[in-house]
Amino acid sequence: MSLRIGVSPWADTRAGMLRVARAAFDAGLGTFWLGDGLLGRADFPVWSGGMETFTELAWLAGTFPGCSVAVGAAVLPLRDPLWVAKQAASLDHLTDGHFTLVLAPGFWPEEFAASGRDFATRGASLEAGVRTLQQVWAPDAPEIGPSPPPFTPGGPPIWLAGARATLRRALRLGLPFQASRMGPEALAPLAAEWFGEGGTEFGIRIRMQLDTAVDDGTATTTGAITGPAGYLLEQVNAYRDLGVTDVSIMPGQDADTSVRTIEAFASDVLPAMADLSR
Repeated sequence: MSLRIGVSPWADTRAGMLRVARAAFDAGLGTFWLGDGLLGRADFPVWSGGMETFTELAWLAGTFPGCSVAVGAAVLPLRDPLWVAKQAASLDHLTDGHFTLVLAPGFWPEEFAASGRDFATRGASLEAGVRTLQQVWAPDAPEIGPSPPPFTPGGPPIWLAGARATLRRALRLGLPFQASRMGPEALAPLAAEWFGEGGTEFGIRIRMQLDTAVDDGTATTTGAITGPAGYLLEQVNAYRDLGVTDVSIMPGQDADTSVRTIEAFASDVLPAMADLSR
């Protein structure tokens, strides 16, 4: 099964972020993923997940023509679905249809408190927002709707992301699903449940960094998989064996770590994967 690999071009400065993005783009890892968050957090420096997602993706799309971009994942219960429809359709046009919108119910209660939103009902709010997006992007949608209409007929692809409850919602709605912070062994039961019940595309968003020490992601709260290039290759192949179709990699929170990880993928991981697919 084919496997797509994308990168979150994380760094600790704007210049570093551009350096990471250039390394990824030149390596053929031309899908840029960015997460979503409202409040500042010590574990997310500004250029490592702290910027506004749609704005930064538009900047990346203009800086690296031909790239694909993806939100992974926008917290829809904290956003107005009609404005999300406008932002997403704009990115769909700016990338000639190379945009994926992954949506999540939210993870941090303090963001809901700051916004005056109910954290306990975020799952139902997510589903209502998804239905709004599908309605305004439907071929038979009313003429008066968010401008512009999407470049992709029916709208850009919508995925859901989150924990098992969101996986169950994705199955019910017939949408692809993206898990996060889970190594292949931990992900295996969810993958079996997903494909056993007819799920379609299945992705993972994971911190994966080049290092001399091996860590399968269980020893740290960030869930980072670290190790030499050969170990990273083993983990990526293990994801592929589970049926994963998209791996979104966060290669580090500073430019040097991120670039070293991307260079290892370019020199050792991607060529070995290509050899296996022949």
